[in-house]
Amino acid sequence: RTFIKVIIAIIIIAIAALAALPFIIDPNDYKDEIAAQVEKTTGRKLTLQGDIELSVFPWIALELGPLSLSNASGFKAESFASVEAAEIRIKLMPLLKKQLEMDTIVLDGLLLNLETNKEGVTNWDDLTKTSDEVEQPPSAESDSVSDEPSSGLSAVKIAGIKLTNANVLWSDASKDENFQLRNLNLETDPLAPGDPTSLTTSFDLISSKPEVKAHIELESKVIVDLEKQIYALESLKLNTVANSSAMPLQQANLDLQADIHANMASELVTIQNLAINLQATGSEQNIDADIEGLIEANLASQQHSITNLVISADIEDKNLPGGKSKLDVTTNLIANLADETLQVNDLAIKFADLTMNGRILAEKILSDDLAYNGNIQVKPFNLRKLAEDLKIELPEMADNSTLELVQLSSEISGSKQSLNTRDLQLTLDQSQLTGQFGINNFEKPAYTFNLMLDQIDADRYLPPAKEEVEDKTAKEVSTPASSAAGGSSELPLETLRDINAKGSLKIGKLKVSGINSENIVITIDAKDGLIKLSPLAAELYQGKYQGNVNLDARGDNLKLAVDENLQGVQAGPLLKDLTGNDRIAGTANANVKLNGSGKDIDAIKQSLNGNGAFSFTDGALKGINIAEAIRQAKAVLSGQKAAETNEPVQTDFSSLKGTFTANEGIVNNQDLELMSPLLRVTGAGDIDLPREVIDYAVRVSIVGSAEGQGGKTLEDLKGITIPVKITGSFDNPRPKVDLASVLKEQATGEIKAKAEEKLKEKLGDELGGLLGKKLGGDSKSSTSDETTEEPATDEQTSDEADSADEPSEEDLLKEKLKSLF
Repeated sequence: RTFIKVIIAIIIIAIAALAALPFIIDPNDYKDEIAAQVEKTTGRKLTLQGDIELSVFPWIALELGPLSLSNASGFKAESFASVEAAEIRIKLMPLLKKQLEMDTIVLDGLLLNLETNKEGVTNWDDLTKTSDEVEQPPSAESDSVSDEPSSGLSAVKIAGIKLTNANVLWSDASKDENFQLRNLNLETDPLAPGDPTSLTTSFDLISSKPEVKAHIELESKVIVDLEKQIYALESLKLNTVANSSAMPLQQANLDLQADIHANMASELVTIQNLAINLQATGSEQNIDADIEGLIEANLASQQHSITNLVISADIEDKNLPGGKSKLDVTTNLIANLADETLQVNDLAIKFADLTMNGRILAEKILSDDLAYNGNIQVKPFNLRKLAEDLKIELPEMADNSTLELVQLSSEISGSKQSLNTRDLQLTLDQSQLTGQFGINNFEKPAYTFNLMLDQIDADRYLPPAKEEVEDKTAKEVSTPASSAAGGSSELPLETLRDINAKGSLKIGKLKVSGINSENIVITIDAKDGLIKLSPLAAELYQGKYQGNVNLDARGDNLKLAVDENLQGVQAGPLLKDLTGNDRIAGTANANVKLNGSGKDIDAIKQSLNGNGAFSFTDGALKGINIAEAIRQAKAVLSGQKAAETNEPVQTDFSSLKGTFTANEGIVNNQDLELMSPLLRVTGAGDIDLPREVIDYAVRVSIVGSAEGQGGKTLEDLKGITIPVKITGSFDNPRPKVDLASVLKEQATGEIKAKAEEKLKEKLGDELGGLLGKKLGGDSKSSTSDETTEEPATDEQTSDEADSADEPSEEDLLKEKLKSLF
């Protein structure tokens, strides 16, 4: 008993001594020693402005007033860190059992200045170097006792941490960036290894680049197990309200909920039950988005995944069609940063009524050599309804039932600057497009393609035809100058220069501008303003078309060169479908080589040069019935009324052919030849393309029998050549028959013949013939009358003088006539 009493007495005395220690020793007397030791260790000056309060029982407590630690040399802030007040309390008795029990650690008014200068040196570099320098290698003595039982703490408990009114300022001069954490407050429940504790914190974040101000609040259950290296934030709730005048969305409200677990021993991090709501507002945009998913990260293998990622967003934007839209995305992502790969699996995107599914595999995602491949499918949708829902105004089309079915599928591949499709299948209403298509360099796109279209009626997608009432008279008298003044729009030369494309398009059946064709081949090679459409081919109206078209847009004017050929084409149906009026019918063969230049279509017409040839067989010229025109003219001259006819207003022919040359927009033909059972027509003339007028002179010979077109009433004109003048416009050609001169010549001949016959009866053949010549005019005198007289030579004048004394035929004739009477 005595021993026990002695022990108890010693303990009481020790406790009493410890309790009395603060009253015996004043810690403020050691401020200078403490500051000197800190400066010796860190090279920084510690300033203890307030009092130091120390207690030992029942808590070993240390309370500090204002203090500060000086900044490193060469940095702006005066202090590196400063604190208004700090309090640390440890229970004494548990220490005797090697247990650390601390009261709430209180830190008030912390100000931490973190700086990086222009050279990239921080104001804490010297502190970390000092720590490394004071680290000593283990001594032999320490090695000898390392195998002894550990004298460490068996348990650590902290009642909590309370941080109030803290500010952390970070300035980076090397990047000209500034970040501030203002009004930082943090508080926890009791902390024990492996046990969860509640954490709440709030602070203001201020950034200069970009200019952002945000208020952040966070609460969570925190698990920290240092021994097992397990860390967790459970039931995490984060709310952020941010404002920025420099961002498109000036205000944002972010709510985040999640459970975050990290096992650093196995280097695995998981984020479960992730739910994010973002509401952002800008001057022209509003976004309300929700994000869900499961995130798993393997820090060792650097493989990370997001499973069941769901993004749903309602977007309001003045620049969007209709002003708003809804976007839904679901997918599974796997990224391996070690291999630089990204897999986007089970991708589904829904935008309004548009749904797209796909898969993408990307490689080298962390470098400029990014490459990807995959496939996409766009489910059938009504493009016209989608445009209506989005308030997109579609171009006016002839058929309002178009664009009601669109569907797409394709394999894709590409890089940061390219996109390629293969096995492309596009459905547009009743049309199917297949093949491959590629784009390289998105800033200045270069296109490559090899496409096949089964059939399309392009007229359904073009604006409806509008009936135009034209003043034909004004059109006929128009001039190139007046046409140019009409304001023909300039050709888009800059757009043509930007075209960079190479490929071919094959179309099974095509209808455009009313023309039906099959097996169309369009080949293009365009770059730097040179555009070659070669070869071009098509089958149309029982014939074939082949052509080459070259455009040169490198200069101030567009240069055009065409080399085209038609073989066996039925001209009537072609023109009927194209213009609604089959002015010429028959089997057509033609070739043309033309070139021109200009800033607009009118200028190109006025500069056209080249040549060509054409031929038509077994056809008709419609709108002109040459036989009927001759018949009408004959009736008028004979004072009779022409008989009514039901014959079509056309000139039938078995062949029509000719060649032409073009010079400055004027097409000249010198060898027009038309043959039919009734007529033979030859002619020459000009076609003025800029003015769209005709000036033709043809000679018509009646060669047919009564079986020919109008032949029965023209038999008496057989063998006579009739001049016909054709003028007017393309739309209204006007033939004019000069039958009067023909009939006058015919009548004069008949009168001459009868007069000569009568004179021969009375005067004899010799005198009668001579008189007939004089009455009717012999060929020599007629010719001299029609020919321009030339000045007589000296020899001619002398001969005429020598023969002046001889009696002329006219004198002899007069003498004979006198003898008759």
